[in-house]
Amino acid sequence: MKTPNSTPITATRLALRWTLAAVAVLVLAVAGVIIANRTLFSPSHEVKLLQRYLADGEGAKALGLMKAQVPEGDAVALNGEVLKRTQSGITDFSVDKPQEVERDSELRTVTAHYKATGVEQQSTYTLRHAGKSWLFFDQWEFEPSTLPSVKIKANTVNEVAVNEQKIPLVAGVSSLPVFYPSVLDASFSTKNFSADTRGVVVTKPAKDPVEISLKTQPTKAFVAAINTQVKKYLDGCASQQVLMPSGCPFAYNTSARVDSSTIKWNINNYPTIDVSYYNGAWVLSPLKTTATLTLTEQDLRTGAKEKKTVKDTYSFTADLTTSTTEVSVVPVAGGEQVAQ
Repeated sequence: MKTPNSTPITATRLALRWTLAAVAVLVLAVAGVIIANRTLFSPSHEVKLLQRYLADGEGAKALGLMKAQVPEGDAVALNGEVLKRTQSGITDFSVDKPQEVERDSELRTVTAHYKATGVEQQSTYTLRHAGKSWLFFDQWEFEPSTLPSVKIKANTVNEVAVNEQKIPLVAGVSSLPVFYPSVLDASFSTKNFSADTRGVVVTKPAKDPVEISLKTQPTKAFVAAINTQVKKYLDGCASQQVLMPSGCPFAYNTSARVDSSTIKWNINNYPTIDVSYYNGAWVLSPLKTTATLTLTEQDLRTGAKEKKTVKDTYSFTADLTTSTTEVSVVPVAGGEQVAQ
């Protein structure tokens, strides 16, 4: 039904409207392809995807994406919970726009910025154009590389904790391949020895491993155990009612006659225990003790008796045999080890 103000829609005008609508749809589709190609199918997206795999502990997917070689070593940090822990200190991850590489138009570099335990860091990745999918979308692949590794060194112990996971040491050393970026913390604590946590941030591949050298320190329990054994040894020396206790540093010389029942040794000061690591073993510094001897001497010529008190300082050494849980102290007096 026509009205006085209505205008008939001709076939030409209808076709024009459909054409304009089709062009608009095509423009939107092209724009969508361009946007998708710059985001979902860009080198930067691949780097973001890699970081997401690492944060989720998906080491197999990350390794497949990178196509990287894995150096020899303990792979504990390449998957699962330990991998997640290496990423827990990585925050505020972002990427720059891909940059062309002058020598090869098919290559792009992408620099990622992030904080590692609160400190600004960055890593750079190289990707190669690998053709197109669905005729429109670019495909990018990481350039082949070799993962970095971390070498952990510690004496005295045969295992350490790395990001809360215990790993064995062989001759005091272990090597761990890692992804980058990664934050690794290493430490250990046993009854006799411990090492404060030391950490590294790995931001790129490297020919040589990043090293974590743990400094072993004796624990209070270790020093206390040595102190107890040294005191027991000296108390045993003091209990002997002789002028030269057997296997002991104490000695008193006199030309007078001495009634053994009057001889009494007393320890005034026990040694201070000072332990250090030297030439592959734990050693004690020379030990000093102060003791007082009371006795009654009888002059052989006159027969007169005299009560004496003699105070002196005596030195000796001791050998240690240690493990992470045990320690044995063998005193050395007069150049000979003393059986206890």
